Amino acid sequence: MNSLYIPKDSLIHSLDPRTKMIFVVFVVISSFILNDPALQLLFLAALFPLVVISKLVTPYLISIQFLLLFAVLIMTVHGIYNPIGETPVFEIFGGLTFKYESMVYAAVMSFRILVIGTAAVLFVMTTHPSDMASALVKWKVPHSFAFILLSTFQIIPIIAREAKIVMEAQQARCLDAKGSIIQRVKNLVPIFAPLFIITFMKVHQLSYVLECRAFSREGTKTSLRDTKIGSKDYFFLLGILIVLAFEVYVRMFMIESLNLTTDALLTYSLIGTWILFGFMIAKFLFKRIQVYMGGLADARS
Repeated sequence: MNSLYIPKDSLIHSLDPRTKMIFVVFVVISSFILNDPALQLLFLAALFPLVVISKLVTPYLISIQFLLLFAVLIMTVHGIYNPIGETPVFEIFGGLTFKYESMVYAAVMSFRILVIGTAAVLFVMTTHPSDMASALVKWKVPHSFAFILLSTFQIIPIIAREAKIVMEAQQARCLDAKGSIIQRVKNLVPIFAPLFIITFMKVHQLSYVLECRAFSREGTKTSLRDTKIGSKDYFFLLGILIVLAFEVYVRMFMIESLNLTTDALLTYSLIGTWILFGFMIAKFLFKRIQVYMGGLADARS
């Protein structure tokens, strides 16, 4: 499968792509309505059951690590250096002080990225690219624009696969892929050159295939895969509407009285992201040590 789509038998997979697009838009809007770290954290936790229902817990945790890195950087840098901060919360080594207002701003930005990233990962991993293109055409989106989106989702794993093939081919030609960081950066040059050529060749081949199948011909296009909004979609959309109405009510009438964001919540959130980031670094180093020890064992044998 040349896409990020992971086939599973789940409720989320069975929903129409249009329903899932509306869900992503709903999550983006909600992340701005709930402009409070505590509420955004609750919203992020509320999205996790959808990940469990879609049976994509492990792929989701792997994908979200990249966004977690951004969250750690934003919460740490903004928490210390953002000039809007006035009220000290706690101090770390070197006299660096985290301030309340700065931490609130950083937490809102970080949780917003994680919330939107979670919805995007769910959408991409549970939606077949062809279904998405078919659904867009039913929304009267031009067929060519739908194909551009479809190609975008498909080209990423194709390039990743070709990069791996080029890397293995260059290693077979004695390219050192296990040297220092500087050496690895230098080694990217003999990898990128053939990768760009292969990518352009594939795009050229794709243009021929499209013309052979009369892609530019005027008229109604048909698709092997069809999408249809059913009862499950209507119930899901009704749930989205109810939650959105509740969020608007909370924002308009309850946000001032709730006061859920405290110094302790901000501090524990920051420390929690540090712990998760430390775990990721430890996992990476452990794998590198395993590779290094394996190389030494092979050299001795």
